[in-house]
Amino acid sequence: MKIVNVINEGRYLEMAAEMSTHTAFDAPGTAVSNDTTYTYLPIEYTKEDIAIIRELAAEYMEYATLPVQKEIAGLWEKVNDLESARPVVWHNELPWHELNADGELTNRTSTPFTRRIEDELLRKIYLWKHMRADMVLEPVFYSPMIINNSGMGISIMEETIATDVESTIVSHKFIPQIVTIEDTEKIKIPTITLDKEKTQATYQAYQDIFGSVMPVEIKGVQGFWFAPIDDVVQLMGTNELLLNVALEPELVHASMKKIVDAYMGALDQYETLGCLGSNNLNYRMGSGAYGYSSKLPRGPMNGMKCADMWGASASQFFTSVSPDMQDEFSIFYEKPWLERFAYSYYGCCERLDQKMDVLKKIKNLRKISCSPWSNTARMAEILGRDYVVSLKPSPACFAYDTFDEEAVRRDMGDKLNLLKNCNVEIIIKDVSTIRYDPQRLWRWVESVTELCNSR
Repeated sequence: MKIVNVINEGRYLEMAAEMSTHTAFDAPGTAVSNDTTYTYLPIEYTKEDIAIIRELAAEYMEYATLPVQKEIAGLWEKVNDLESARPVVWHNELPWHELNADGELTNRTSTPFTRRIEDELLRKIYLWKHMRADMVLEPVFYSPMIINNSGMGISIMEETIATDVESTIVSHKFIPQIVTIEDTEKIKIPTITLDKEKTQATYQAYQDIFGSVMPVEIKGVQGFWFAPIDDVVQLMGTNELLLNVALEPELVHASMKKIVDAYMGALDQYETLGCLGSNNLNYRMGSGAYGYSSKLPRGPMNGMKCADMWGASASQFFTSVSPDMQDEFSIFYEKPWLERFAYSYYGCCERLDQKMDVLKKIKNLRKISCSPWSNTARMAEILGRDYVVSLKPSPACFAYDTFDEEAVRRDMGDKLNLLKNCNVEIIIKDVSTIRYDPQRLWRWVESVTELCNSR
């Protein structure tokens, strides 16, 4: 990503055709950019760095080898397999810069290479100590495949404005790059390559760092963020897309076709190169939670086939369009991708209770997002135990001047009563702020977990 100019409070950015590099350890990137997996970092570390990481790894392994880990994983399996089980609770997309109130997340290692390892261990240990819910820790550390992605040949240009310089949450204004049918020809199928030498070098360094304290495995890509309508929004502009579905539908169709072709071509290459890893694990599926299932193969962490994995999609920008329009401009293009996988997850922040008739056209649909804007009662009535309801409570409760824990318990109690005959996972996510008070999030997790345990 390169900065082109600075505009007042915001930034004017041009995201290069190769796009940016994804650095989160617990969230999927796209198949048409280098944000799919970790980028290669120069292998640099000291003896002091090794000692720090091994100390953290020993603590992590103490938790990861507890018998309760398999018990909780089994609970997730039952929910995902549509068997009767209590609701499970997880968390994601947290304001990490606000959670470090007591320095528990402060880095002590000396290089970018070791800090990436350290961050992952620090965060998982922090979550286990303070807001465990139904999280699962696997007794292994993954060394990433180093995969290069040429991008899909077209740039995203935007203006962004941030309210907190420490936060990754910003507002976006997209500068249209697709205006005519001819512009869609800029979209190309990416070229995917596996750098075996750097992958092996990273793996050997990880083994050296962890020693006998923690096992290390090479991991391919476990999942992708596939939301082609999001790509069209970023390339066409928000108002422009909403107008074009009515005034120039052929332009939207042409854009969606080219973008989906790029994704499908990239996926073919990931699969052929052996760069896919199992997501039948404690890995986030789409915008939801874990993918544990007794019906899917467990592993390996590379060389997997799509037919043995979870896939996902979403169309947040179409939350207010009609079901027919969603079917024509979104579901039609998403189905071929989703149906390459064993199971699929659909949705994110959009309202979907009014779209279930078209969503059910997806043959392998298993989990469906129930966002704060969805009608929970209607979702419960429609889905029953035929699917998993992926409930996303509103994180707005964390942003008020005071945190009302009783209001949280009432709201979640009401929702759980509505969903009593459903398979339910609960994810608190999109947490932009906790007003620099970590206990708000800890208490939310504790209260909701207690409610679920009583079911």
